Order: sequence, then structure tokens, then C-alpha cells
Amino acid sequence: MTGFFGRTISSDAFDTKLGQGVCFVASVVVLAVSFWRLTQLELTEAQVFFGLLLSFCTPLLLVIVGLVLPGARAR
Repeated sequence: MTGFFGRTISSDAFDTKLGQGVCFVASVVVLAVSFWRLTQLELTEAQVFFGLLLSFCTPLLLVIVGLVLPGARAR
């Protein structure tokens, strides 16, 4: 049973490229959805500022993970 779960289905290079693609696409989607949602709310200037700031954080983290992913695979 442990031999069955130890098998690889795809290559490491494919997994890295797929992970990068998912991270980059997800960052664009999260950024677009957060901006779209911010436009539908009635917010003060401070709330808009913090909303925009926080809306940039998650996509930035996803981009960083996508960029660091090949280096993590090499170790």
C-alpha cells in the first residue's frame, strides 16, 4: 500500500510550472475581484486607502510564491 502512494504521477518541472501558473492567475483574479468589490461599497477615504492596501497584499504574496517556487523545488 505504501508503494502505491509513493508513486509519482507527473514530473517536478510540470508541477513547478503548474504551481507558478496557478499562483499568477490567482493573483490577477484576487486583485480584480477585490477592486470590483471595493467599487461597490460606500467607503470613507481611510477605508478606501486601507482596502486598496490590503487588496494588494494577497496578490503580491501569490506572485512572490510563484517566483520562489522553482527555487524551493531545487532543494
